[in-house]
Amino acid sequence: MTGIPLPTAKWISDGKEITPEGRLKIESAGPSTTLSITECQRGDTGEYIVTVSNPAGSKTAALHVTVLDLPGPPIGPINILEVTPDHMMIQWRAPKDDGGTPITNYVVEKKDVKKVPGLIEGMEYRIRIRATNKVGDSEPREVPETILAKDILVPPEVVVDVSCRDSVTVRAGQIISLITRVKGRPDPEITWTKDARALSQEKRLEMNNNYPVCELIISDSVRSDYGKYGIVAKNSSGQAQATILVNVKIKLDGTLVVRAGDSFAVEAIVKGKPQPDVKWTKDETTEEIKKGPRLQLETGADFSKLLITGARRTDSGKYVVTASNSVGTSSAKCRINVLDRPGPIRDLKKCETKRGVWSVHSNAVITNKAKVTRLIEGNEYIFRVRAENKMGPGPAVQSEAIVAGTQFSVPDAPEAPEVTKIGKEEMTVQWSEPDRDGGKPIIGYLLEKREEHAVRWSPVNKDPVPGTRFTVTGLLPLHDYQYRVKAVNEIGVGTPSKASRAITAKDAVGNPLPHTSLYALTEPPAPPTNLKVVDSTKSTITLSWTKPVSDGGAPLIGYVVEIRAQGSAKKGDDGWKRCNVAAQLIVCEFTVTSLDEKLVYEFRVSAQNQVGMSLPCNLEGAVIPREILGNEHCIEFVTRSVTLILMLAPCLGTNLWRMAAAISQTMLLKNVMWPEAIG
Repeated sequence: MTGIPLPTAKWISDGKEITPEGRLKIESAGPSTTLSITECQRGDTGEYIVTVSNPAGSKTAALHVTVLDLPGPPIGPINILEVTPDHMMIQWRAPKDDGGTPITNYVVEKKDVKKVPGLIEGMEYRIRIRATNKVGDSEPREVPETILAKDILVPPEVVVDVSCRDSVTVRAGQIISLITRVKGRPDPEITWTKDARALSQEKRLEMNNNYPVCELIISDSVRSDYGKYGIVAKNSSGQAQATILVNVKIKLDGTLVVRAGDSFAVEAIVKGKPQPDVKWTKDETTEEIKKGPRLQLETGADFSKLLITGARRTDSGKYVVTASNSVGTSSAKCRINVLDRPGPIRDLKKCETKRGVWSVHSNAVITNKAKVTRLIEGNEYIFRVRAENKMGPGPAVQSEAIVAGTQFSVPDAPEAPEVTKIGKEEMTVQWSEPDRDGGKPIIGYLLEKREEHAVRWSPVNKDPVPGTRFTVTGLLPLHDYQYRVKAVNEIGVGTPSKASRAITAKDAVGNPLPHTSLYALTEPPAPPTNLKVVDSTKSTITLSWTKPVSDGGAPLIGYVVEIRAQGSAKKGDDGWKRCNVAAQLIVCEFTVTSLDEKLVYEFRVSAQNQVGMSLPCNLEGAVIPREILGNEHCIEFVTRSVTLILMLAPCLGTNLWRMAAAISQTMLLKNVMWPEAIG
């Protein structure tokens, strides 16, 4: 641990500070601190956190310690699931404590359930189990009683679920679900029947036998699904059966689905006194439906029935029956949907014009668009689409010839993101949409982060987020982070934006506003000014600067000086390196050491407060480390277009002066001051 002044250390485990006692010993000497635990136990497993702090701040580090030991015994009771003359099926639960390392196997077998082969019928056995990890075997868990090796047979038993006991009534178009619970040993063979005839799997009918639950499901129920359904369970010990009566009703104010060519009837119960007059209409028209070759009407004392034979797609619609007498009027409606070709898209084919051969791209498209892949750029293609529903396929529609080529691109890079909310463990990052989306709508954005001066960027979100704001969590307090964002469309991921400025993960510091409980949030300070070189040798350069005009509302922690050798910038790394930690530099002067007189250097300095770093102040022009022989003096001359500087420096140990100047035209002397030493 390092810091000025020297930090003090504190050890924490399970949220409590560790005190040196018993097996625990803490030794802190100079820049190191050590926690020792003698004769460690499984209970010493956990996360240990060390926090070092001084008046300038604090840092934490965490370490997870795992103490390995023998696993605990398997958890009982041990269940006997199956007993036969030649094997037993036994089951247990894993130990509560795996000893800190995964269980590698059990003494009985490497699974939680194990068949024990090679038993002798009529013999009694005792069973025990041990768990094993890489440290060794646990204590055994033993079955408390002896077990007789013999086969257990149980005759079938069928119980109908309470939801469909006695009978089930559904409306046409709904799902019929018949649920039963079946027991027996061995597992019985299940047969479903309807009106004493065996059923088999088909498009609308599904049989699920997940013992003990056995279920028969009929989707899109129709009138003909009415009947008496039975289930028969049979094994070597016997058989059992149960029956369920199913009623299918066609009710007004509902929807009836029929096939094209079939006949359908809609019946309404009509009551009233005096006897009502009944009228049938279709859709929003007021024209009464009349009898015809395919249409029949029948009205009795308490009902009215509409029958249509040879159904067509044009018969689909809303049918309304209205009953009226001298007392009043009442109506009911029913929607009819006649299925016919075409339906949802199910078949897509392509043909390369040069070859003239059609190939099926997909026969499972359920939307009105499809992405055709594995095309050859530059080749010409024709596409053909056929619609298909459960009534069958429809006619094909063919496209014009089109050449495969790139039409769209990935989105442009957004502008550099900004951090709008700062905390010690999370930040809220916001960005704007890119100028171009590549011709395809933007699906979302991928945000990346890195610690300042790190080379690699790490993803923040796995899947694109649709908005332009995201809260990043799991940050390390007092670490500096930068962010960049990429836009995503269906073509791919765009180029990343420029990196945001570095922000320190720290709770925002605020000053209370007068007469309120609110706080005025602070911001990073303004950049320093007037950065210049005040001294130089062959291996050092001394810089000075002026403090920022604004501290951002919070006291300055200090300054950070950065250096970059010209030409050292690389892709993904701007080449800037820190020369110091902000808390170690609180004055406006700093000497950079260990420089190479053959290199050209650039410098910049930033101010830092509790919120974060300011923008940098760059030194104007690059400098080379060189020896200054004495105090140099500058005389500034101004022409109409340029400023010239005359440099005067004494040569140490002699009476001579060195002078350097650039003179290109007639000059006017401005603010000339001669040092007394020069006279």
